[in-house]
Amino acid sequence: MTGWHLSIYRQTDEHAAMPATAESPKGTRLAVWQAGDDGLKWLDGLVKAGEAISLGGDGYPYRYTAAAEILVPRVLGGPPEARRCWIYGEHDILSEKWAGKTVVDRAAAAACRSDEWLLIEAWDES
Repeated sequence: MTGWHLSIYRQTDEHAAMPATAESPKGTRLAVWQAGDDGLKWLDGLVKAGEAISLGGDGYPYRYTAAAEILVPRVLGGPPEARRCWIYGEHDILSEKWAGKTVVDRAAAAACRSDEWLLIEAWDES
């Protein structure tokens, strides 16, 4: 496995006061980054501590939800396990949507209410 491609999204406004579900639509993306093989340990730790909820999945993607008060400080301080330089395989197809570097939308993150529930997607890049 080469690692994980992670993104944190706001939910659409009508759902933000409640935890996301596996079917929740994605709103504004707050952050995107690539992490190595251990890139989900921080999320699994939040789930174990009762600070996040695993929504399941098969790695294409796994989905999680947690309140902004838990996620936003972690992202603004530098997303957990973020690679400094992103990697890709010779057979990967890269489109214009591929960021190629860690991106944090600080304005969008600052606009979140502390009790707002966010959605995390983790894509297996193996």
